[in-house]
Amino acid sequence: MSESGISSTNGVAAGSQTPSTPTTTFYQEVAAQLSAAVSQTIDQIPGYNDDLSDAARHARRVAPPEFVAMTVSAVEASEALSGVNELDVVQTRDSSQFSQAFQPVVVQLLGAARRLALMIKVKEAKAGRGALQIYGIAKRLVLNPNNTHLVVPVANLKAALRKRRPKPSTPGPSPSTPAEPPKGGAPTT
Repeated sequence: MSESGISSTNGVAAGSQTPSTPTTTFYQEVAAQLSAAVSQTIDQIPGYNDDLSDAARHARRVAPPEFVAMTVSAVEASEALSGVNELDVVQTRDSSQFSQAFQPVVVQLLGAARRLALMIKVKEAKAGRGALQIYGIAKRLVLNPNNTHLVVPVANLKAALRKRRPKPSTPGPSPSTPAEPPKGGAPTT
């Protein structure tokens, strides 16, 4: 028991049934810091919170970035092209700068997201294998009459494991395999 009067095994204050404040883990702190930093940075991006629901349908790149840059230069160099007023040079340059600045960030964030997802999967698999090993040991131990205190935890583990796994369905005959002929009686032709 710790000095605060909270049992270190179950997080319940000694002598009462009131749960203590949950402990924040190192991973939760790092995740909160990352989330806050991303949110704070996103808030600085002009137009990030604009409604883009209709824009997604029309948002395909129709010209490579080099072509767009060359077009901006041509419009700026030619009075005839700038007089047409078909291209807002300032807005087009801003769009190009936005893309050039944030494309590497998109690659980095997608890579980080894939890496974190893989790390989660690996850690969950390792933890799951360990839990299944303990479950197997507990099932064997519960067979001993001296271990009746394990009956309820093993039953709970079994129920939790059943919730996770779907029941296998019995497949019907596949259409490519012919049905078996009836047993007995005259052969069918």
